[in-house]
Amino acid sequence: MKKIRMMKKIALILMCLFVGLMAEAQDATKILDNSAATLRAAGNVKIGFTMEVDGGASTGYIKLQRQKFVINMGGTITWFDGKTMWTYVKANDEVNVTTPSADAVAKMNPYAFLSFYKKGYTAKMGKSTAKEHEVVLTGKSGSPFKKVVVRINKSSKYPTVIKMTSSKDAVTTIRCNSFLKNQKYKDSTFQFNKKNYPNAEIVDLR
Repeated sequence: MKKIRMMKKIALILMCLFVGLMAEAQDATKILDNSAATLRAAGNVKIGFTMEVDGGASTGYIKLQRQKFVINMGGTITWFDGKTMWTYVKANDEVNVTTPSADAVAKMNPYAFLSFYKKGYTAKMGKSTAKEHEVVLTGKSGSPFKKVVVRINKSSKYPTVIKMTSSKDAVTTIRCNSFLKNQKYKDSTFQFNKKNYPNAEIVDLR
């Protein structure tokens, strides 16, 4: 009888733990869903950010229009029009042209979690604060990142920090400094314009 009662207690504890984990995953996913919906409702956006990689930091901005984006880091500018990607490196006045995979786009665009967090990741709540939620995404096999930690402002629902860990344990941290919504962009905003870089060498890697 004692063994039966003990087994019932263990089963009850395991069931409560499982239900708790499921509820936590649902809460984490709901927070990301709300943040994604808020960003989509903001229309075209321009986000100023600081990127920290290998102990160094640099500032830049990203302009987003659905799947299209342009990232300007001063010395490097990347344009993506939904199909073709151009990466201009100022130091050697060179432009690389590619047709990137979905994973490559996700690695370039720190806000790609708007779509990829529902595929290939498990979500759970992290160490939230009074002002911010923290959601931890753990990548499954084949995911572009081993781990992604997203901090989201509870009031605005905008992401404030995105910390990405690659499969090789390289860590990139994006800190959002400014956020402008309902921007007006032309299609050409997300394409390389040779006229603006007349001497640039174009390397077509497609």
